[in-house]
Amino acid sequence: MTPLDLRVATLNISGGEKTFDKFPQDPQHSRKEALELLIKALNADLLCLQEASQHIDADGVSHSLMSEINRIGNYNHFFYGETVSMETHMHVKKDIMVKGLFSDWWNWSKGNAIHSRIPFARLGDVTRTGVPRSIPLYQPGRYEGSRDTDPRFALLARLKQPPFPFVVTLHLTTLVGERKPNIQRNKIKQSHLMRYQQVCRLLDMVQDHILVQGEPLILTGDFNATEDEFCIARLLEKQNGFVRLRPENDGPSHPRVEKAIDHVFFYPKERLLDYTCWIENGELSRQASDHLPVVADLQIR
Repeated sequence: MTPLDLRVATLNISGGEKTFDKFPQDPQHSRKEALELLIKALNADLLCLQEASQHIDADGVSHSLMSEINRIGNYNHFFYGETVSMETHMHVKKDIMVKGLFSDWWNWSKGNAIHSRIPFARLGDVTRTGVPRSIPLYQPGRYEGSRDTDPRFALLARLKQPPFPFVVTLHLTTLVGERKPNIQRNKIKQSHLMRYQQVCRLLDMVQDHILVQGEPLILTGDFNATEDEFCIARLLEKQNGFVRLRPENDGPSHPRVEKAIDHVFFYPKERLLDYTCWIENGELSRQASDHLPVVADLQIR
């Protein structure tokens, strides 16, 4: 089988509602414009986004970056998985929802997205064109308008090109008070446990159909966890054999955390022939989002 060369990028585009704000240090460029330039520069075959957003205005017109990203990146295949929306989760503590209410929006939503230059296959039949699936990893009993109760999902896709790798992108929980400046020890423990549980749910889902079968799996996203946290160091790497594609310039991917919290993993290591990984940390990246993109060139079999 001919090896597959693939450039993968993962990026949290910063809250969805912030996308259209003007960037304070450069009034000539909005976050939207910076993001478009960045995506063109990354030139990824597979682009995985977290906190992508879209809304429908009072006239029923949809406003979304997704179609523009497809055009700029030459992506003919795309899937958006909603995680939270006005329609389902309307709450007065969520500022963007209140803004949408008084802007007469019909709906606003935020979620994960995959943009690909390779067609998607069915998960169980690689000969046929398929559609990615959005899988819940955490659904609170009641949404309270804060990130503590944000639902968390993973997108699961399969590429229709040998060796037909599976792709997962996700965004795991972070809690108010687990980071500077107002760190609370109980919130740190709680958030670590929640992320551990969410990774466990992901592994339960892929265990029999991907891991046991030795199928290639690219796992990306905003884990809100550093490499030494239990859900990564123990659960993904030591117990299940995932390989973190370590950036050559390994370091923070978010300004409030000292180490990277955005990652690219691969499974199984025997099917990873070669890779180069880096954090794209130029000025354009800092204008586009408060997260930095993690990019990897992989050769897999």
